[in-house]
Amino acid sequence: MKTPEHPIFLESVKYIRSKLGITGLDRLQQLILERIIHSSGDFSLRSCIRFSPKACENAINALQNGAKIVTDTYMAEAAISPMAKRTINSDIQCILAKAPKSIDSTLTTRSAIGMRNIWLNLDEKQNLLNTPFVVIGSSPTALISLLDLVESGYPKPSLIIGMPVGFIGVTESKSRLLNSECPYIVLEGSKGGASLAAAATNALLRAAEN
Repeated sequence: MKTPEHPIFLESVKYIRSKLGITGLDRLQQLILERIIHSSGDFSLRSCIRFSPKACENAINALQNGAKIVTDTYMAEAAISPMAKRTINSDIQCILAKAPKSIDSTLTTRSAIGMRNIWLNLDEKQNLLNTPFVVIGSSPTALISLLDLVESGYPKPSLIIGMPVGFIGVTESKSRLLNSECPYIVLEGSKGGASLAAAATNALLRAAEN
């Protein structure tokens, strides 16, 4: 049985729609925009969200067919897990679980290593069917690590939600994703974060349930 949305959330969405007006987005893209605005209170996100063609539809299909959700932080994992359990019970994994406890931080990051370890260990079934759905709200180095692997011949994710927040390496990593062959949902510029990346994911999980 489908879990209904909370009345306060529905009222918030009604208010957001009244302020947004016509966006030119399709239904699924609109749902994602509404959720990230609801999570942030920031209407300016309308001007910086970008979608690759059919990204939402293909991601929903992958989720419905068992694609795992891979996050770059435990915070994003925690924010997505309740919606995943209420909807289609997707498996969620944080890349930090596959990273060493200590590293030489002058050379790389734990996130970059964790992403690489997960992607190098995709089993044959995952390679042929639904590759993981990747959610990045913090680490540009994890995003770069993944794009390096894809460019070297490893499978593309079902979707990359590219919303790392901050200044160092962030804009560059997003630009590279926008110019890649990977399916994406991106917030251009310095905005992003675990809560926004999770909100976009939760919108897709809700749509996958429907």
